[in-house]
Amino acid sequence: MQKINHLFTRRIAFLLVLVAAITLLMAIRPSQASTPTDFFSCSPTGVAAFTERVHVRCSPADPNGIAYFAVCTANDSANASRFLSIFTTAKVTGKNVGIYYTLSDPNGTSCGCSTADCRAIWGAEVLP
Repeated sequence: MQKINHLFTRRIAFLLVLVAAITLLMAIRPSQASTPTDFFSCSPTGVAAFTERVHVRCSPADPNGIAYFAVCTANDSANASRFLSIFTTAKVTGKNVGIYYTLSDPNGTSCGCSTADCRAIWGAEVLP
């Protein structure tokens, strides 16, 4: 009987750990707002690197007046370097850059991106 109680206790403990892990994963997964919902193509007129962000200035601005698209550097400087490379390549080659972002997401303010004319981005590509 004691062996059965021990097995039962171990199974309950395993299930509790499993439920806690699933709950934690659900809590930290990206929200729907953190996935890009907008795309904009523009000619890069300026590329800049700051301590807290890298950004590209677009011409023309998107229909909502967003001219700057930024990547914060604090959490992932290697990722910011990749974006800086894309921005610079588009600028130097005279090609348009495609920007993936979410217009309603003001998260870029944490690294100096103004809500009036700047958005943090999730992806970028040099267009043909």
